[in-house]
Amino acid sequence: MTGTSGDRPAGGGTILEKGLAMLEAVARAGTATPALLAGELGLSRSATYRLVDRLRTAGFLEDAPGGGLRLGLRAVAIGASALRGSDIVRLAPEHLHQLADLVGETVNLAVPDGDEMVYILQQEGPGALKVTARLGTRRPMTCTALGKAYLAALTDDVLAERLPALRYARLTDRSPADAATLREHISLVREQGYAVDDREVEPGVGCLAAAVCDVHGAPVAAVSVAGPADRVLANEPAIAPLVMKAAREISKRLGNL
Repeated sequence: MTGTSGDRPAGGGTILEKGLAMLEAVARAGTATPALLAGELGLSRSATYRLVDRLRTAGFLEDAPGGGLRLGLRAVAIGASALRGSDIVRLAPEHLHQLADLVGETVNLAVPDGDEMVYILQQEGPGALKVTARLGTRRPMTCTALGKAYLAALTDDVLAERLPALRYARLTDRSPADAATLREHISLVREQGYAVDDREVEPGVGCLAAAVCDVHGAPVAAVSVAGPADRVLANEPAIAPLVMKAAREISKRLGNL
């Protein structure tokens, strides 16, 4: 594609760049209206609707129940194909399934993307209640057990650079509000080997998580158990060792011996 003016919608960037940005925005939000997308991408209303129509026609976007737009089957298929090529997605499911059976709650595997953790695998245990985080959901590193487990496994130098630069989104009044508070959480994670989300993302929901590391010892993902706080956190002494074991087993499969 040449960089002609016809390729550049309002807001700058080629049609391809704006289309990819729109798909990323919808992926982050789950569902999004054209008005929201126009504001986020800096596009005019007419340019937004033209781009939405192109992506909808190509199967990358579709109308969501209740209004708005969501990723279409073509986008989902491409994402699934990429995930199938990932070692962790190939190796982790059996360990997530075992963990879910043992704890009876929802088990998640998430990977880092910028300041967020993205849920890429999920297994519901026999007693699990439905949780709001589904595949593709993004949550801030700063207040999730998944994110805190990942950050705690970074080297001191890398962590020192990351903490001040993170976006501190307060999803509840219990979410860490700044780098100093998060550092205290991370010190505890390093001490005990797992992270805790004590109703920091959703009221009434608790989560325990541990990092998954690659052959070089660098964190690449995190495993969590999530559910009602009065069940998950009340059973923390029993659940936490199982979460850490699952993370270790997946790490071993990735070559971290």
